[in-house]
Amino acid sequence: MDFKHVFWRPGAILALLVVGLFHIPFILFLAVLAGIFLIVFESYHEVRQGRFSLDYIAFVAMVVSLVSGQYLAGAVVALMFSGGKALELFASGKAHATLKALADTIPKNALTFREGTYVEIALQDIHEGEKILVKKDEIIPLDGTIASSQGGLFDFSNLTGEVEPISIKENTLVKSGAVNIGESVELRVIGNFSSSTYHKIVSLVEDAKAHPARIVRMSEKANIYFTIVTFVFAVVAYFFNGELGRVLAVLVIATPCPLIIAAPVAFIGGMSRLARSSIIMRKPAAFEDICRADTVFFDKTGTLTMGEPSLSSIEFVRDVPGNSSFLQSDDDALRVAAGIEIHSLHPLARAIVSEARRRKLVFPIATKITEIVGQGISGNVYGRTYAIAGTSKVMQGIALVLRSEGKDVAVFNFSDTLKKGAGRLIAALKDQGIRTEIITGDKKENAAHVFDGLDVVVHAETSPEDKFEIIEEAHAEGRIVAMVGDGLNDAPALARANVGIVFSGTENSASVEAADVVILDHRIVKLAELFDASHRTVAIARQSIYGGIALSCVGMVFAALGYVPPVEGAIIQEIIDVVVILNALRTLQK
Repeated sequence: MDFKHVFWRPGAILALLVVGLFHIPFILFLAVLAGIFLIVFESYHEVRQGRFSLDYIAFVAMVVSLVSGQYLAGAVVALMFSGGKALELFASGKAHATLKALADTIPKNALTFREGTYVEIALQDIHEGEKILVKKDEIIPLDGTIASSQGGLFDFSNLTGEVEPISIKENTLVKSGAVNIGESVELRVIGNFSSSTYHKIVSLVEDAKAHPARIVRMSEKANIYFTIVTFVFAVVAYFFNGELGRVLAVLVIATPCPLIIAAPVAFIGGMSRLARSSIIMRKPAAFEDICRADTVFFDKTGTLTMGEPSLSSIEFVRDVPGNSSFLQSDDDALRVAAGIEIHSLHPLARAIVSEARRRKLVFPIATKITEIVGQGISGNVYGRTYAIAGTSKVMQGIALVLRSEGKDVAVFNFSDTLKKGAGRLIAALKDQGIRTEIITGDKKENAAHVFDGLDVVVHAETSPEDKFEIIEEAHAEGRIVAMVGDGLNDAPALARANVGIVFSGTENSASVEAADVVILDHRIVKLAELFDASHRTVAIARQSIYGGIALSCVGMVFAALGYVPPVEGAIIQEIIDVVVILNALRTLQK
């Protein structure tokens, strides 16, 4: 922010005031006129935007100072008013800095392969299918697939919060926003700049600054009543005393008003702090909506659960004729399955391999691997052919069966698991009197198994339309609803809720567009952080609003009784403004 640009107006008025103190009333008169001109200029723009401003009190105060000949008091009001506006701009600029920093991290150009060499091209001019070169420690500027045969190593913490580096093979998609922490790598672009993942994230930040929060609008409405109260104090003071000096003292101690300044600063500060934690508030009004919510609906898979199946049990078939002699236990079956499934990218295959590694089992070397999408995978282990495929012979959950020569050898059962901290979050919400319900498209038996022991209502086997209707019914009952999801099928419910919260939804543009808050991290602790930060931000904003009103009213009482002269009153009010703004800026901190 340009310091000179912000503070030149109060600086000019201060210079006039200082010169005027040397018994030059005309210079003080000019300082008051400068303040009046500034108010008229800014109020004109406020009125054009349909907003009421307490600047009118400062305007009347300076007019009264001219009429009563108390130019010094009027000049102090002009200085305090212009200084308050400058402080508002400066504080808002500091609060916006974190949001702007996020937008500034995206590269503007990329090395693009054209006419046999790499040339630097603006991202907006790079087309789908072109190759770009990303050097070590550079951010991936556009979505694309790895074109380098050696693949690459990437840090996805910008997008997901995952701190472990991930190795990506050739022809695999890498989303923009990831950081290349390996050697230079070539990417073949998918889509264009406007459709890239990271650009969508930056757009969310820009979009977040365009929505006024409800509590800010409430503070502007409160200005009307506060103005009435101020003029009542002024009229009463004049009626009982007949001195314009007391009227002026009442007016100056009520201006400039901290209400307009403090509430927006508090919300922008809260948005900035959450942005540093990969939580993007698309609409500042979501702060208040989260605090008002008495019911929170959660999607299950990927929201409260890992969204990645884990191996829950192995049913070893001991009496199947033809079993190899070395298949004598669950671990033996798991060894064979892991040796085959390590060649697959299927989520259930990863679950089998992960469990085998957790048990520290040594995999046999599988050969003659054949995988058919939707049908399963097979391979040869120790001279015997095994196949792994899905089975419908389970009452609940997901299962794979290991077969050899048409005979079942073992059944692997899978289940989804709760994220770390999910149970504590639900319990904490219940302690706050907030009702929690689960709405999921999963089978009732699966959902019941996952949430066994938790006091939650579960709506299972729901379609997107069903989720929408459940939210609709909650509204009909008068409940204030927050919806937390992560997928495309959650978009209708997210849009219908009072506040929609989506986990890492950059892959699902419909759910992102429907949400008010986007959490660029899958950890449940981020949701708890969002709730805590929302309550704290709203509390600080309200402190700033009502604290400013209370302090100003106390000051006006003393001014009306003649205990506070106009010049001292203006200084006291500016001190109140500074205290309130500093209080609002506490939202920048954890």
